[in-house]
Parts: sequence; structure tokens; C-alpha cells
Amino acid sequence: MTRRSLLAAAAGGGCSRSRGRPAITVFTWAGPWGQTFERTLKPLFEKATGATVLFDNGWGEEIPKLLIAPPDQPPYDVMIVAPFVVYAVIRRNYFQKLDWSRIPNARLFHSSALRNWVYQEGWGLTWPDALHTGIYNTSALSRPESWSAVLEHNPGFYRASYMSLYTFASARYPGRAVQALAEDFEDNFAFARAQRHRIAHWWTTSPDMAFNLLQGTVKVGNIHSVDTFGLLREQRALDIFLTEDRAHFQAIWLVPRGTRYRELAHEFINQFASLEFQHEYAAAGFPSPIPEVAASQAARDPLWARVNPHTDADFAKLHYYPYDTYLRHWDDMTSRWNREVLV
Repeated sequence: MTRRSLLAAAAGGGCSRSRGRPAITVFTWAGPWGQTFERTLKPLFEKATGATVLFDNGWGEEIPKLLIAPPDQPPYDVMIVAPFVVYAVIRRNYFQKLDWSRIPNARLFHSSALRNWVYQEGWGLTWPDALHTGIYNTSALSRPESWSAVLEHNPGFYRASYMSLYTFASARYPGRAVQALAEDFEDNFAFARAQRHRIAHWWTTSPDMAFNLLQGTVKVGNIHSVDTFGLLREQRALDIFLTEDRAHFQAIWLVPRGTRYRELAHEFINQFASLEFQHEYAAAGFPSPIPEVAASQAARDPLWARVNPHTDADFAKLHYYPYDTYLRHWDDMTSRWNREVLV
């Protein structure tokens, strides 16, 4: 039997939702993620399996939906998630461990992308998403050399604590933000609180930050790397900068317990990790955890190469935001941030 026929046979063990070919439901983030998955990953998966995939795009509603669903009726068969709350949900067994033999393409990922407990304990496939990036208006400011220099120019910072607390730590302890946060979280939080008056604008979306840069409300600030490509190609007045303190947002694929389509869920993740899809994913501006793909995209696109890891040295230094440290200080990362810093 072919791999496709094996998957089709396995899928036949569950009840089809449409009496036709089986359909899995995948939660993914709205915007460029969902658009790229719909355009490229959907046809790859459907060709490989004979099943179909229905995407539910959104922001933040996925975990509440999972928590209130009956254990044998999860709202999704596969979910893209971020750390924070989901770490605790994983520990409460709302997800099933993955069978890596059914996701052979995961072996293509660089080990640095998988150097975390979520992957190592078998819960999910992790990979680097947006990189901590600086952006500035070139007509108003020379390229900043450090985040401490950025603070001198009343910047725009992201409202979310995971990113902007890291930016503050990078300003206070350049080159060792991760270690500084782990060693003395309160010191860095106090620094953010003391420096909050310097922030001219707390942005909610990358387009919001870009608008304020172009309008002159701010001259410089932080931003998600995946949102910079369109901006830089369209706006000559903007440019980006990076410092030693590079950290990626961690993205995770998980499979909820109770799915009727376990085999298909694994194959969906396997297709995401395939060379074919990863080439398309990188072309859409996202980092790729596969060195071969990253090197190829960097050779074609110098702008992509400026922000995404693509050399052996880049991958050796790749790391995520310090999520485990953040979770040890969850109250500080949520209520205290809103109450003491965003004021």
C-alpha cells in the first residue's frame, strides 16, 4: 500500500463529517499564517491523503474552545499555538503525545528549533516564528546601535509583555537579556517600570507601529520580523536593525486528545515540515527551521537573509524568548505589566 492509501484507510476508521472524504479541522492564526497555509499547505495535504482540511483562523479563542469541549469532541484536530497559557494546558493532558515516526520530516529541522521540553517530551513540533526586530524611520534617525540608544528617542513598543520586557532587558543588559531575565526578573521588571515614561506609543499591531513611524509619532521601536518585509519593500523611509539579543517567538503544532483523525493530524504536521511547503513558507517571509531551505531563500532574497537564520552560525545561536522564565513570573507578565508599565 502507498502512504496515501494507508492514511486514507486509517481515516476511514473515524466518522466522516460530510459522508464524503474525511475532513480535519485545523486552528491557525489569522493573517499571513492562515493565508499561506490555505494557499500552499492545504493542497499538499489533500494530495498526500485524499482528505480535506478546514481552517479556523483566529487569535486567542482556541484554548477556551478546547477547554470547554467534551474530551472526545475537541473543536480542532490540529492546533497552532503559542507558549504562555498553553504550556499549562499541555501539562493538564488536553493534548496527546506525537508519534515522531509518523512525522519523518521533523528530522529535517535544525536541532536548535527543537531544543525545548515541548518537543523533547513528545508533545508538539516547535519552530521559530517572528524575530525580535528593531525598526526606524531613516529620514528622522540614524541606525540605532543598541536598545539603550533607542530609549533615548521616545520609541514605540509592543504592548505585549513577552516582547517589550525582553526589549527593556536588552537595553539594560545588552548581549545577555535571556540570562538577565532568568537571574533577576524583578530587576528587569523594575527597569521597565522606571523607563515606561520614555515610551511614546504602545502599539497593538505591526501596521499600527508602521503608521506611527511614517506619521512621525515615533522614530524607532520594536516590531515582528515577519511583518517587516512588505513595509520595507513599499516604504523607502523605513529600515530595520538587529542587536546581539535575538529571540524568536515560539510556534507549536499540537494534536488535541480525542481527535478521530489522529493519523491525518500527524500527516498534516508532516506536510508542514516538508521541504516543498517550507520553501513556500520561507518565500512568504517566515523563518524556516530547515537549514537547506533557509540557505536557498537567503540566496534569493537579501532582505529575508537580514533577519532570518540561514547559516550554521545563525542556527547555533537560535533561541526563543525565555518562556519558562516568564511562566515562573506569570503574574508579573500579565496583571502587573498592565497595571505598572502600561500606564
